[in-house]
Amino acid sequence: MIVLVLLCAVADPWADGSPAVEYGSGAGYGQAYYPENILGPPDPTATPSAPSYGENNLLTLGKDGWVVLEFIDNSIINGDGADFTVFENVMDTGSGYFQECAFVEVSQDGQSWVQFPWNATTLEGLAGVMPTTGADPTNPAVSGGDQFDLETLGLDWIRFVKLTDCGDAVSDGGLFDLDAVAAVNWSTGIEPNTSTEPQLVVTSPFSGSFRVTTEKPGSLVCYSIDGRVAGQWTVPEGSSEIDASGLPSGLLVFVLGNSSFSTVRLTR
Repeated sequence: MIVLVLLCAVADPWADGSPAVEYGSGAGYGQAYYPENILGPPDPTATPSAPSYGENNLLTLGKDGWVVLEFIDNSIINGDGADFTVFENVMDTGSGYFQECAFVEVSQDGQSWVQFPWNATTLEGLAGVMPTTGADPTNPAVSGGDQFDLETLGLDWIRFVKLTDCGDAVSDGGLFDLDAVAAVNWSTGIEPNTSTEPQLVVTSPFSGSFRVTTEKPGSLVCYSIDGRVAGQWTVPEGSSEIDASGLPSGLLVFVLGNSSFSTVRLTR
């Protein structure tokens, strides 16, 4: 199966904007620095025993308060393992973690939302559960924070992340303090295919091959999600059949010249 979406410009793994926020009781901390204090990477000085604390790095949502973060020049995609991480100032007290939790929802359009399931006993599926380590925030193996996998929701990509303080629904330490959201698996500007004549279309494979349709001739290069070249072809204008036998399974990015992109998920 191949799922088609389109790509555009170069980006980074950080949220680019916050189109909406609604504070609850107890909010106030960090509002003078909003939204800059929740965009970009998490506080690099934060550790489990000395978490982030400055208003320029945190935003307290207040009881039942919520905030939306938007990825404008890139999108979080469903890749291998966790796809994004939420960072909060969880503290390791030596006898456990001081946790301040939030529900996590995601959206492709900022209107329709899907919430990650969560466990009331373990708090798995919530943000504000695990402390930040201060290591590479794009590497879930070392970053700390709370990781989320779009595979859980059956989504291929998203642009919006919504965090809502758990209020009385969860017995935790207090009010959620957002530091940052970092994309782990991401691509530049995935959008739905709304063009009636797209520059590049990749269709489902059949008998070890697949078909591409282009508006112009050029060099077609296929990259794996880690940036390695998986295949390269010269294609004419119109429709062409391409040998897919040597392509790896997983997310693949097809680039036609320097202007047209398409990303697909190939499952054999």
